[in-house]
Amino acid sequence: MIQIHFTRRFREIIPLLAAALIVGCTPLYLSDTHTTSTPRPPSFNVTELAHQQVATLGLLAPASLQGFNPPLSHALNAALWEASPPIRGIAAHETLNMLNQQGLGAQYATLIASFGRGGILEREPLQRIGSALSSRYVLLPGLAEFNQVIIDRLSISGWNIIQSRVTTLRLWLQLWDTQTGKIVWESSGEVTVPTKLLRSEQTVALDEIAQKLWLRMIQDNLLEGKTGSRFFFTS
Repeated sequence: MIQIHFTRRFREIIPLLAAALIVGCTPLYLSDTHTTSTPRPPSFNVTELAHQQVATLGLLAPASLQGFNPPLSHALNAALWEASPPIRGIAAHETLNMLNQQGLGAQYATLIASFGRGGILEREPLQRIGSALSSRYVLLPGLAEFNQVIIDRLSISGWNIIQSRVTTLRLWLQLWDTQTGKIVWESSGEVTVPTKLLRSEQTVALDEIAQKLWLRMIQDNLLEGKTGSRFFFTS
């Protein structure tokens, strides 16, 4: 009985290992995603976003995670264009260039620093920045957490047959009205992605994960469309 049971279990494992080897360098993995947001004000017409440019401010992140600013900012801009209807966003690096060219770099830095202290974009400097960008609305993105852990899934005599990297990403996003100084809408999202590791040096495409999470937040919570709750990725 023991030998028969072992043989059956071995036959069940073989197809799983074979499938992983066949997929090779591009394994499919499934994410679990959760988002939440404030309701849109009744006076806010979301179609306005499709008819004007919306500037994106620089991504806010803890000091240890500042290096993720470029890929996550680019991912947000891609998600804005992928949304339905698409939102014509001014990418964060373009926003900063425009403000610096108009001599507003110091004011922008002060505005962001005050947000870090009090969690609010002060109305008067926000109005000046919105006017300089010709944007009534600006998006303020943030990175709350990025974490990766390696988990051993199956081990025989100390030999790890299957390892998984579990990636957790938490983002937040706010939409501000530069004329009134009000937060129109805000959302936060979290995605957890387990990846089967076939090579120790294998990486996870963080920008791809972030783009899909940004899109989920924008499409489902701001535009009130539907993207679905789970995504497949390839690495």
